[in-house]
Amino acid sequence: MRKTILGLLIMMLVISCQSKNDEKKSIVTTKPVNEIKIKKNNDSLIYKINENTVVIGEDTLKLESPFIYSFEGSIKDGKKIQLHLSNQLSSEYGGYVKSASLYIEGSNDILYCYFEKEKKQDYYTATIYDYDHDNKVISKLKLYNPSTEGMYIEYILDKKSYKTYPSKTFPAYKCYDEIDYTLFDSREAFKKDEAMREFTPSRDYIFFAEIISNDVNFDILETKLKYLYTDSLSINNYKKWKHNFSVEKSKKEEENYSSETLSVVSPVFIDANIYVVYDFSYSYMGGAHGMMHTEYDNYDLTTGKTIDIEKLINLSDDKFISFYEDKVRSEYADGLLSNEVPITHNFYILPTGITFSYAPYELVGFAGGEPKIFFSYEELKPFILKNTILDQYNSN
Repeated sequence: MRKTILGLLIMMLVISCQSKNDEKKSIVTTKPVNEIKIKKNNDSLIYKINENTVVIGEDTLKLESPFIYSFEGSIKDGKKIQLHLSNQLSSEYGGYVKSASLYIEGSNDILYCYFEKEKKQDYYTATIYDYDHDNKVISKLKLYNPSTEGMYIEYILDKKSYKTYPSKTFPAYKCYDEIDYTLFDSREAFKKDEAMREFTPSRDYIFFAEIISNDVNFDILETKLKYLYTDSLSINNYKKWKHNFSVEKSKKEEENYSSETLSVVSPVFIDANIYVVYDFSYSYMGGAHGMMHTEYDNYDLTTGKTIDIEKLINLSDDKFISFYEDKVRSEYADGLLSNEVPITHNFYILPTGITFSYAPYELVGFAGGEPKIFFSYEELKPFILKNTILDQYNSN
């Protein structure tokens, strides 16, 4: 009898271990699809293109597979954490960047960071800072084995580490890059010593992704948002996209400038109700600096449609207008460009409240970046319209 019971216990232990191994094996990442397309212009000075590299004059761009991965896990006190990692061309010419957005349950903010790798390391590292408090380090992250089945992120907080793995709930993404290079054809100007001996490329860059999910909760999104790009009319004809600026031959040194446009769209928050993505755009047309802006789109998970702020809050309520303006002035009083405070329609939803986001120069000067104003649901409660998606968050 004892031998029988002992045999059953051993068998149960083996089954339990096998179950845990199967669960671990079920964390399978979607391998990124490398479909980077380089458009070659007859007047350009691009002289070599292969699968992974483009040589442009004396500069070399090493192409990397674009990707988006969503991670989830938990940290101290059982708080859930989600992280969205993407790899796309950076605004600095010639290189790729691995960036991530991070949300911790109960937080009022979405945090951002960039991963870098030292030559001697076999992993990538990132640091999240508190820029409102002397750049104090909030947490650190380590990315292991990117784009493999063994990929995970170690989140380090208060000297304790927590592992997060690719999500089995959130969508996976099939990603693409669209890169269009054109260079000023300065060869004739070089011969006459009328131009600098530097190739100044222009670049059009689009990063977008197709949503893929085995979770039925994301069926609507997968159907409605074929590509993770907000301009649904253009995405159908993305192969026909052209430069939105003209390229002229360089005649004089002061005319020899570079120009570029970038568009990157990536998820920043997902839950059972909403799906929030940001659309970062950057444009440089010469001058002291380029212009950047981040637009946010909030999708209703049940319909796949974007959510308008007018359908959530009574913007015409005089009390709300006064309350909104007072809060903006209290946070940016010294830097406001005008006495009038416009209510922006650019916002994103979190379980804790709504953040309104402004473009550079819309509220404060360029040095002020993109100002963000957070309103908790407790503050917004008198102005929230009935029967909205916010009822899920504002029930307490």
